[in-house]
Amino acid sequence: MDSNLDVLIYAHDGRGLGHVSRSVGIGLALRRLFPELSVLLVTGCATTAELIGDGSLDWIKLPSYKTNVTAGKSSGVKGDSNIDDKLLGELRARNIRDIVAAYKPKVFLADHTPQGKHKELLPSHDVSPETVRVLGIRAVVGEVGKVWSDFSSEIFAGTYSNILWYGDSSVAGAGELERLSGHYGVAPHEAGYVSRLSELQVLNKDNAQGDRLAGVISIPWSGEGTAVLMDTLAETLGGIDASYGKWKIFMNLRESGTVTAVENFSGLEHVSFEQVGPQFLSDLRNSRSAVIYGGYNSLTDVMVCAVPTVVLLRGMKDGEQEDHAAVLADKSSVIQNVLADQTVTVEELRKSLVKCLEAEVDESVINLNGAENAARYLAELAGGCDADR
Repeated sequence: MDSNLDVLIYAHDGRGLGHVSRSVGIGLALRRLFPELSVLLVTGCATTAELIGDGSLDWIKLPSYKTNVTAGKSSGVKGDSNIDDKLLGELRARNIRDIVAAYKPKVFLADHTPQGKHKELLPSHDVSPETVRVLGIRAVVGEVGKVWSDFSSEIFAGTYSNILWYGDSSVAGAGELERLSGHYGVAPHEAGYVSRLSELQVLNKDNAQGDRLAGVISIPWSGEGTAVLMDTLAETLGGIDASYGKWKIFMNLRESGTVTAVENFSGLEHVSFEQVGPQFLSDLRNSRSAVIYGGYNSLTDVMVCAVPTVVLLRGMKDGEQEDHAAVLADKSSVIQNVLADQTVTVEELRKSLVKCLEAEVDESVINLNGAENAARYLAELAGGCDADR
């Protein structure tokens, strides 16, 4: 095959960071284990460079999508380019087609759906026919119509040949694997949970530890319940003894409205704010507790770092986070409590955080080596050499 690239990774983007973070983790593992392979990531996520941190992974930036969430349902709006959501999908589709045509990757990994967001991968399926196309699917999909539609299975059958499943059947059972196999007609390859932080830990393993934190709180994007939650958090942290240590709240400080949220914490000298980025890794693994939303990316973060955690849920219509958090809470002592972000009370949150601060975490039984396993699988498809062991 006349190829200019070994592996091209496409990351679905819109609201959260889970899709991009998984893709970055796999890309970093490919570059670490197989330095002779050429690897590129393509996505519209504006914070991708911050997710990559000091890792060696190059990427191509597309204009970003933007999504609003109302009553648990996502809808597209104009992004930072101020281009209409539908038109942006058509323009990005041409961009992706041109990239695939120019680079002719040996392997193409698409996250989440075979058609891509707004069907933007469809034109690229007509070029570089020798490219092996692989679909990556998270551990618990939820009721996402674009994944389970007849259209997605038809697109997969005509273009793709492999599925990587980023889960652990010994934890969640084989139900999701069987459902994927029945829908797409191939047996998925079980990789395990993919963690970007596990790859960054390898890169930063010699970094000195800082002062022990009481906890870190991650709110990577704001939704309709964020303002109420921030009020609850401010009152909660104000009522927890400062002798436990300092708290750091990670948010996208570039989002409108965050200034008001920060002002709620004035006078709490043991609380500070940080921009979402690589610093979260070192602070998380040096914390006694964590508060996160129940997305795939955040759940794997806290499991890798073995930090007792309170999981918040946004109440999305697809039910993915509720199902996933319930499964993992039953198997991992890392997840101390699961609470709804819009209804949690100050007393509930305070008790949960104190419980985390005093908790001991058992050794994980969950396969968290998904980034490495996925990288080895993709490298084999690309004809790469054995990784250094």
